[in-house]
Amino acid sequence: MFERRVYLKKMELSKALEGYIKALENFFNKVEVEEISVIDSTGRVTAEPVYANVSVPSLNSAAMDGIAVRSIDTFGANETSPVELILEKDFEYINTGNPLPEKYDAVIMIENVEQIDEKRVLIRKSAHPYMNVRKIGEDICAQEMIFPRYREILPQDVSFLLSADVFKIKVLKKMKVAFIPTGDEIVKVGSEDTSGKILETNSYMVKNYLEKFNCIVDVFDVVPDDIDTLTDTLKNTVRNYEMILINAGSSAGSKDFTYAAIEQLGIVLTHGLNLRPAKPVLLGLIEGKPVIGLPGYPVACYMTVEEIVKPIVLKKNRLSENSKSNIEAHFARKIQSPVADEEHIRVGAGKINGRYVVFPLKRGSANISSLSYMDGVVKVPIGIEVLEENQKVTVNLLKSRDLIDKNIVILGSHDLLIDLLSDFLKKYDYELNIVKANVGSLGGISMIRNNFAHMAGIHLFDPESEEYNVPYLKKFFDDFVLLNLSYREQGFIVQKGNPKNIKDFTDLKRVRFINRQRSAGTRILFDYYLKKYGIFPDEIVGYKDEEYSHVNLALKIKKNMADVGMGIKAAAKMFDLDFIPVANERYDLLINKNFLNDWRFDLIVEIIKSKEFKEAAQNLGGYDMSLSGQVIKG
Repeated sequence: MFERRVYLKKMELSKALEGYIKALENFFNKVEVEEISVIDSTGRVTAEPVYANVSVPSLNSAAMDGIAVRSIDTFGANETSPVELILEKDFEYINTGNPLPEKYDAVIMIENVEQIDEKRVLIRKSAHPYMNVRKIGEDICAQEMIFPRYREILPQDVSFLLSADVFKIKVLKKMKVAFIPTGDEIVKVGSEDTSGKILETNSYMVKNYLEKFNCIVDVFDVVPDDIDTLTDTLKNTVRNYEMILINAGSSAGSKDFTYAAIEQLGIVLTHGLNLRPAKPVLLGLIEGKPVIGLPGYPVACYMTVEEIVKPIVLKKNRLSENSKSNIEAHFARKIQSPVADEEHIRVGAGKINGRYVVFPLKRGSANISSLSYMDGVVKVPIGIEVLEENQKVTVNLLKSRDLIDKNIVILGSHDLLIDLLSDFLKKYDYELNIVKANVGSLGGISMIRNNFAHMAGIHLFDPESEEYNVPYLKKFFDDFVLLNLSYREQGFIVQKGNPKNIKDFTDLKRVRFINRQRSAGTRILFDYYLKKYGIFPDEIVGYKDEEYSHVNLALKIKKNMADVGMGIKAAAKMFDLDFIPVANERYDLLINKNFLNDWRFDLIVEIIKSKEFKEAAQNLGGYDMSLSGQVIKG
């Protein structure tokens, strides 16, 4: 005869769930993967990093309606000395979004073009290279990481991935859940004889609830109140499912057999919670898989699914709940906004030293990457022309505050290892995200000084001492903390085979150069060498043509938009370009001092020091990881 099982010591919900999740560690670590079409991927979660197969945009295109010109042909044009251009010889008409013909490198807005006749126009202002041009790779470059692993695919991500020529991705398989209703008094909806019976309706509620979170829920036939039948059903089911939900039979009645059935095949961890109306809950393990006894009453069943089952499903499927809300945040950078229009600015966000901060992402209407990377939107009303640095703004969040609070904000100099770090962090906690922007090394220092970032990538060469970073930081801080990420090779990135035979800085006066922006450490290093060789910037064709990342710079050389630029070896390797070493520089992460005691910082140090991370970095090319993870205090 079956012995009535009274409740064991009832547990508080938080303690029961914490203990259960800890017991399921191996269950969570087991990852099953499948490859699917990007078109069908909305709501699924990436199983590995996703890289762009082509650049977005994949060619240079007009950002305005106007005329395509060679910028050199417009030199000297002004109000008193306009320049005349001839159709098909000096210019072509072009519409927004159309490809820029190869022989032209700039677009003049149609409003600034004076028509003389059908063939001739006048312009009264010169154009600089790539003015009003949406440059190739402006959004993302081929072979750059689009998303790290464990990223939920959003509708806008599908468009972004397809634009980058990514048509299939590897995602986590949907979690298979078995729902087993029990009880002699229970019958299926649609049964012919329902007199004196209770309709089994909980399965419809649970199935529809869980399938929103990447689950496949199979509902079994009702199992009668028989210990042997229930045990056999469990034994056969556990082989093919990752989670088993047994509805009813988890209480302490004479016909409640769930406890005994689980105990025969595995282990019961919790029986009963100090929670109403979900007191009769049973948490067990069979072959390391969760087996949960759900109360039979609908409200108690729902509460158990909400409070116990859902957290386990979310963790297993690497999903987060995105409850939206508004926050007040400080704007990190001064920007201009069109006074006559309401502008919606896509922003990245984080919580720094107890306050929320946001910074603008790429603002162009064609920059689809900003839709995928945004954490929220700041709406600038009509009549507002400027958002000042540190100005308080209202942010419409697209994610929950809990996720924003976990964001790690890294602003400063660009490096491929930041993307690598982003992916490695996901292995430890799938809700950790690095939000970043390339503002240059000097910009990164400013972000740390003003508490707009947790960390900033810097590689600033000091000509006087010929040291990196420390001499600069002493000008801005009384004390500071650096974390070495790597040493890396800087040099000339040139086209394959080095057709221009570039050997040193003196050769740059006869070729097309592409530069980094003013605040970049690479730009500072380059200017140092120009001065050392006695070369004036005006002698370098393309000195004012700037890119904001090593990858974009390398892409322009790959596409024959320049002959040479100064950048890191890893970017040259990415595009199969040649590389001429110039310097071995130290790339450090400047740490916000309040971040030093944060568990996320400890995790970052652990990752950077790990053998796995160092090997992955060295495979990129040009990285020396011998001092990675070393803390430098100033």
